[in-house]
Amino acid sequence: MSNSQRNTGPQNRDISQLLIIVSDGRGIYSEGEEIVRQSIRKIKDLGIFMVFIVIDNPMNKDSILDIRDPIFDNSGNVRIESYMEKFPFPFYIILRDINAMPVIMGEALRQWFELITNSQR
Repeated sequence: MSNSQRNTGPQNRDISQLLIIVSDGRGIYSEGEEIVRQSIRKIKDLGIFMVFIVIDNPMNKDSILDIRDPIFDNSGNVRIESYMEKFPFPFYIILRDINAMPVIMGEALRQWFELITNSQR
């Protein structure tokens, strides 16, 4: 990629880079929810397309889809919310079969190339 095609800062919001995060997806708020959300916004503003690949248990034992978090409001009431309902990454894939990783990575790359092509028109 030549320098003229690279993203030079927030003023150039074309998608020019791809960030793939591979994790079990747990504990992403350990530094604080607002810090995570600000970081995601900053990365997006830099023109970086993020895909979060959540490696999940194929036996559905301790699946990320089963995690529930208590949410407390100001009056002390509590409700239970799915962890994935608050997942801050807009593009994520839950991968239960590690053998499907090449296909998933290929699809993420295809979508990224499609975004780059469309943004350059």
